[in-house]
Amino acid sequence: MYYSSFPYGFNSRQQAIIPVHPGYIAMPTPTPGSPFPQVDTRKFNESANRFKQVMNQANLFIGTLTSSNEFARKLMDAAQRSDKTEVERLVRSTGVTTKYNLDYTPSGIRIDFSNSDAENSCCTLRMALSW
Repeated sequence: MYYSSFPYGFNSRQQAIIPVHPGYIAMPTPTPGSPFPQVDTRKFNESANRFKQVMNQANLFIGTLTSSNEFARKLMDAAQRSDKTEVERLVRSTGVTTKYNLDYTPSGIRIDFSNSDAENSCCTLRMALSW
């Protein structure tokens, strides 16, 4: 058997066992002048609340899409004909009032709902649907 003068060993899963000495601190405690700012969740919470509004707008669109085959057919038809004016009119007809960007291909549609028209833009929701 191999003996070492180092105080390290291995357990049954060959993981290193390193002894912890009294007074040893694994992570330094924050001190005044720390490079990290204090945690402030106000802006984060504000972003989450604004994202809820963006999700509500996306729900208007997806609700109409899932409840009306006629609407889905018209939207696909207009997109396949590259009739951007009609596609945007159809999206707006669902009640969507927030800003969005549309992109569609022969295989599907992508809509990015955003609150970028708000004074403090924070979030975007990307919806990608295939057809």
